[in-house]
Amino acid sequence: GIRIGCQLIGTPVAKNVDQEDTVSVQTDQRKTRRNFLDIPTAAFEAGYSSRHFRRIIEEDRIPIVQIGRKFFILGRDFNNWETSKRAKRPMHAM
Repeated sequence: GIRIGCQLIGTPVAKNVDQEDTVSVQTDQRKTRRNFLDIPTAAFEAGYSSRHFRRIIEEDRIPIVQIGRKFFILGRDFNNWETSKRAKRPMHAM
């Protein structure tokens, strides 16, 4: 960049690339951190109401895990369902 007085104008191109790489790594980490989805979150991401999605869980036998009083879907099970079954189901408005 160009320095005028104490102010730096412009940023080096290499630094922008590094920042973009950092952002993509953080995004990847965020995706892998989401191991468990609660039912309302999974329903929202799938585009269904919680009630309808509970029925889908039953019909499609999506494995669920109970932790305390709450039920969760493993992220990998949700992704597997999404790729295999979702294409066959019509999207419903919430």
